[in-house]
Amino acid sequence: MVIIMEMCTGNVIGNPDEYGDEVLNANWLPPQPEPALQLQPVEHVEVAGDPPVPPLDVDDFLRAVYRYQE
Repeated sequence: MVIIMEMCTGNVIGNPDEYGDEVLNANWLPPQPEPALQLQPVEHVEVAGDPPVPPLDVDDFLRAVYRYQE
């Protein structure tokens, strides 16, 4: 707590609890617009004839990996 007094008379000068508007609103910001993102409907389209996944031969894959490490 801060008390401001006159040195000669000892009288209190002003009320330290009263602050100016610039001090009370020092951290205040005006309302900021926020983006209102909304979900958009998406149509799911199935593609006829999706490419088939090629069969994976694990042994061939490992042989290729080991061959490239040499």
